[in-house]
Amino acid sequence: MKNPLSRTRDVADSRDVIEYKQHLEEQILDAYVEWSESHNDHCEEGQEIEVPESYEEIEFVDEEAFTETCPDLSREYEAIRDFCDECDGYGDFEHGEALIRRSYFSEYCEELCEEIGEIPKDLPSYIVNNIDWEGVADDLEVDYMTVDYDGQEFLMRA
Repeated sequence: MKNPLSRTRDVADSRDVIEYKQHLEEQILDAYVEWSESHNDHCEEGQEIEVPESYEEIEFVDEEAFTETCPDLSREYEAIRDFCDECDGYGDFEHGEALIRRSYFSEYCEELCEEIGEIPKDLPSYIVNNIDWEGVADDLEVDYMTVDYDGQEFLMRA
């Protein structure tokens, strides 16, 4: 599964980000099960680690010995988890909110205004082509929160 907040997408759906987080949790669980089974095969009696059946049962997900086995996966999960934690409780994050890359926000606002009928279809092009969409985006931004992911800013309705 591809990261919905990748640099190639301008708008992501929060449900896709949540699904991606769950996907990473499954990958971490698989890696952790493999790591803990290997640990148990090589440790002294009484030093075994319980092999979990779900992500929530993982006891030592931050254990350095484990995170060293999958550093990219651990970093990616931590970044997505932090992003989701920051967004949780705002807007309708769990049920679907648009996550708009900051660099695309003025274009997004233009499309939004057209979609909701704020720009009449019969408005002459000499007017439409001269609308200050950066200014419109600045005005609309007060209803949005900013969230950082991997050095990129995303806006989400607050």
